[in-house]
Amino acid sequence: MDPILIDECLSPDLAAVAMMRGLIALHVSWVNREGAEDWEIAALAAERDYVVVTNNRRDFLRLYAQLAVHNGLIIIVPSVRYDEQCRLFDLALDAAARQNSLINLFIEVHRDGTVDVRNWAKDPPDGANPGGR
Repeated sequence: MDPILIDECLSPDLAAVAMMRGLIALHVSWVNREGAEDWEIAALAAERDYVVVTNNRRDFLRLYAQLAVHNGLIIIVPSVRYDEQCRLFDLALDAAARQNSLINLFIEVHRDGTVDVRNWAKDPPDGANPGGR
């Protein structure tokens, strides 16, 4: 899996969850991007081939709908405490591990532990504007 970039709306502890699986993971604060706009995070991810992890569903769906290709987007839907974020992220990583690639995939994990995996090109997420690509 490509390196993971965790948005500042989520705990840096998520990086440890990924690293325990042997993945490369960074929090935006570790790359001096704290306070960056969402479009700046999306541009950084596209430039450096990062998979973005966020709970800012609406903005990132809109931004990613403008990209022809992306390295994957993982959204932890609910705003929950840090320990719950780690549990839900672990479930998302389980789903990601079952994929051949995360290119143009959208993984969304819900409070109840259900995980949706969609191919953006074939089944754009609700809230995304596929015509904007």
